[in-house]
Amino acid sequence: MKHTYYLLFVFLILGVSGKSQAQQADSSLALIPYPTSLVRSEGSLNIPIAGATLYSDAATLFKNEIEFLKTVVFNGMPLNNAAGKDRALINMLKDFSLAPEAYRMEVDSVGVRLYASTPQGMFFALQTLRQLCFKLNRSAMYTIPYVRINDKPAFQWRGMELDVARHFFSKQYLFRFIDLLSYYKFNKLHLHLTDDQGWRIEIKKFPKLTEVGAWREFNNHDSACIAQSKTNPDFALEPEHIISRDGKQLYGGFYTQDDMRQIIAYAASRHIEIIPEIDMPGHMMVATRAYPQLIDVKAGWGKDFSVPLNPAKPQTYTFVQGVLQEIMDLFPGRYVHIGADEVEKTSWEQSPLCQNLMKRLNIKDVHGLQSYFVNRVNSFVLSKGKRSIAWDEVLDGGADPSVHIMYWRGWVKDSPLKAVQRNHPLIMSPTNPMYFDYLPNKGTLASVYDMKVVPDDIPSFRRPQVMGAQANVWTEMIPSKARLEFMILPRMTALAERVWSNKGEFGDYSKRLLRHYPMWDVMGYRYRLPDLEGFADQQVLVNGMGRLQVSNPLSSVPVHYTTDGSTPSLESPVLDSTLVIREPAKIRFAAITSSGAKTDLYQVDFKAGQWKEASIANGERGLAVSFFKGSFKNTSAIAGEEIRKAVISNVALSDTIKMPAFGARIRGFIKVPTDALYTFYLTCDDGGVLKIDNDLVVDNDGQHSALLKSGQVALKAGSHPFAIDFIEAGGGFTLRLSYSTPGKAPQAIPDDWFHQ
Repeated sequence: MKHTYYLLFVFLILGVSGKSQAQQADSSLALIPYPTSLVRSEGSLNIPIAGATLYSDAATLFKNEIEFLKTVVFNGMPLNNAAGKDRALINMLKDFSLAPEAYRMEVDSVGVRLYASTPQGMFFALQTLRQLCFKLNRSAMYTIPYVRINDKPAFQWRGMELDVARHFFSKQYLFRFIDLLSYYKFNKLHLHLTDDQGWRIEIKKFPKLTEVGAWREFNNHDSACIAQSKTNPDFALEPEHIISRDGKQLYGGFYTQDDMRQIIAYAASRHIEIIPEIDMPGHMMVATRAYPQLIDVKAGWGKDFSVPLNPAKPQTYTFVQGVLQEIMDLFPGRYVHIGADEVEKTSWEQSPLCQNLMKRLNIKDVHGLQSYFVNRVNSFVLSKGKRSIAWDEVLDGGADPSVHIMYWRGWVKDSPLKAVQRNHPLIMSPTNPMYFDYLPNKGTLASVYDMKVVPDDIPSFRRPQVMGAQANVWTEMIPSKARLEFMILPRMTALAERVWSNKGEFGDYSKRLLRHYPMWDVMGYRYRLPDLEGFADQQVLVNGMGRLQVSNPLSSVPVHYTTDGSTPSLESPVLDSTLVIREPAKIRFAAITSSGAKTDLYQVDFKAGQWKEASIANGERGLAVSFFKGSFKNTSAIAGEEIRKAVISNVALSDTIKMPAFGARIRGFIKVPTDALYTFYLTCDDGGVLKIDNDLVVDNDGQHSALLKSGQVALKAGSHPFAIDFIEAGGGFTLRLSYSTPGKAPQAIPDDWFHQ
């Protein structure tokens, strides 16, 4: 079904600008990531899709890219070779003055000229050209605006991780996933190939790894997904990964080494390096069950995680080196990820072999024992001309500086600085906002876009050690292609622009992003539609009536709703105007395209309410805040000795608070200027609750990443008792409050509204 926003997209992307614009994003050009420098001029160039002419002065160097231009950009239509650049509409030209991943593009009345010094640079030029050329109809002509582009990436590591161990994704799907990454100029795909729940790569020396670990009976995550699939089909296990064996249903799959060679070759044609991860010494339950000689206790779960390999047994290193040798022979890239996260060290504390080794080598604790293991494995990797990557836990006991650190523990704030101070190369991948398996919400996209790839506390001379960033997608609760794409799109585009451009404004990016949704429809990718706005999670019925109004950035995509608690579908009624509510109700709704792409599922609870009369209060400006040390599960658990008091001018707490975890109680009055229905938007990481006139207005409680929730209250002009309880469980916090009134956009609350 063609929606009107498709036509709007075509008009904008093919439109002609009357002004030149340099260094300022042109949102009518749907380019993500946006180029380092773009100057647009008046006019546009028409290129026939069939029969266009091509010339290259480096046809051998750009052989792969010429094929990509023909088969992908021009959809396999005939592309004629010209005798010289003066006779071609498209020129692919070498320019060895450009950096390896840089390119230059010129489009004018003469034609398109693309310059690069390497195949990588030319490929990125073609992806920019491809976005400029994108068409939603079958017309015979590409129309490209006159532009001059000079472009290169800000970071060398622009990555995405995909966990294929928990839930498996086929070779054929990885080709599509690689295509999506390359479209946005990513250059690294980190495949998490092994874990406690599955072993997904053939190792010829140790065949039991896939015999035991490639297929499993349904586990707790499978069961949870199956339960979720009853209301959301995206959670259904893919039938292609379910087999029957000996009367049992089994889930799984694995890549043969020939499969992986094909995946690697395909990725290389898109200039993406695949980083294999064999997680060790923990997350190895498959290996320890298949080869019990790798441990000296029973394979299974320990106190927190699975029983790891025993680093004191010679058999462990025979096994590890055998596996890694096949991995390094198979993967031609420079890097091998060896994991080293979440190691269950209690088994080492209880192992006589480990204790004897620690005494013999004067290793002080089990963190040092992990370092011994990591450094020994790293030495083997180095001897083969490769480089190791490990999760940032290896910093706890120390590691050789040649180990590249991948920072994931967002709550351990000093890990990035510690890594570069110890001369490790660093890749940023913190839980918030780089864990794309975390549920997206209204603030997620901005959090990714505004991420600081280089933390502020890293001194300037150490900043080159920060290689870049990647997002991680852990698949315990992502069993299908549809669910995967919903979780990563559009988030991955925000990351793509951050690691390529490392600049830009979120508002401008958001405008360009709207024109990528129809692209994904044509390409066949599922996605999460833009957030719906204009309502609160909790709304009140005043004088027996309330209204539900929904603002939809893609207004041509219908919003479907239900009133009986069921999940809305394409068959549900369409919310095309204000919905009047006259009694308490729970309204559920979502925007859904005909292809099945959708927004989050929203629910607005309407409850009976009444106008809150103003109080008489005229104290000093500001709000009183009390701090309590400790990690609390929710705000009602805040207790203990009050360790600090302060007065704040607004709802914001300083990042200079030197406590790893705390609770805070904010008290005072809010003085509103007029009688109105006020909607309050409370963003918390971890949790918080807002009460006005002693009534709960916003419940955003519990330990979670940054999450926005909202609520509505009818306030008479004047002062009203105001209270926020907030908890921070560790790892950095967010606390923001804004408001709106009917028909107005959310905005900051003025300082002079608050008093004690």
